[in-house]
Amino acid sequence: MKQQYIKNLVISFILLLFGTLANAQIGIGIENPTNPFEVKTDAGKVIIDKSGKLGVLVANPKVAIDLRSGANGSVAVGNTDKTAAQVGPGALRYVASPAIGVKGYLEFSDGTNWVSFFPKGKPRIVVMANKITQDTYVFESSNPSEIGAKSGIVQRRSSYLTNWAEKLDSDSGVPTSNFNPATGEFIAPRTGVYFATFTFALQSSQVNTGGNNQTEAIWEVRNPAGTITQRVKTNNGYASDTGASPNAVPVGSACTVSVYLNKGDKLRPFTWITVAFDGTISQFDISSNGVYNSLTIVEQ
Repeated sequence: MKQQYIKNLVISFILLLFGTLANAQIGIGIENPTNPFEVKTDAGKVIIDKSGKLGVLVANPKVAIDLRSGANGSVAVGNTDKTAAQVGPGALRYVASPAIGVKGYLEFSDGTNWVSFFPKGKPRIVVMANKITQDTYVFESSNPSEIGAKSGIVQRRSSYLTNWAEKLDSDSGVPTSNFNPATGEFIAPRTGVYFATFTFALQSSQVNTGGNNQTEAIWEVRNPAGTITQRVKTNNGYASDTGASPNAVPVGSACTVSVYLNKGDKLRPFTWITVAFDGTISQFDISSNGVYNSLTIVEQ
């Protein structure tokens, strides 16, 4: 009986001891901590409260990690070579390598890609391309049978300039696919103002001696549903005697705009010309590796 009593007493003591330890507050440099975990520093306390929130010099943290202690409540992150998928959505990293117009910037993982954002300044979309093919696409004509891909620019028809040679498609130095070189179409990845310019030149030829000779370079904006919302054009006119035989002259045009695009809007260059007889085709000047036919889009 006495042994059983001692045994029960020991068991009760052990249970009481473990229960006390399980519910004890841990304090480092603090005699009577009021939170499950507290550390005293020269600047103040670091705590973990009963809900598991961490407060760095913050007595009542409101989020999982609360650093809002005033003048010194900052956080620092470094770079990583892990992919966005490996670190998972919500991770941060600092990219110190210079990009276009940027010394360094933060990125966050969306689980698939590293996405750039800036505490000062903004990301910068840059697209550059030139054209070394004769490819166009007639999309507006009074004759439906003419709609389709062509080699060169058909007179008095609205034609997209297709099959560009892409030089750069970048978001602050990170390669992207906002520009489709096959169609010449740019899709805005975010709402903002974009500076866009393109130019084209045709091979020297005799300009039609009739009136109303002109070349038009046009930027077209469509919304995500495909509805035209804007068209901005530049018109270069040519006098009726410009190409009188035996003269042969180069003709072309350029259009530069600052245009407001909503996310998902589509920006695309096209042309309409009349420098020869109706229905005939003019060829691009693609000498010098297409330097006369160029396209640039920059986010402002």
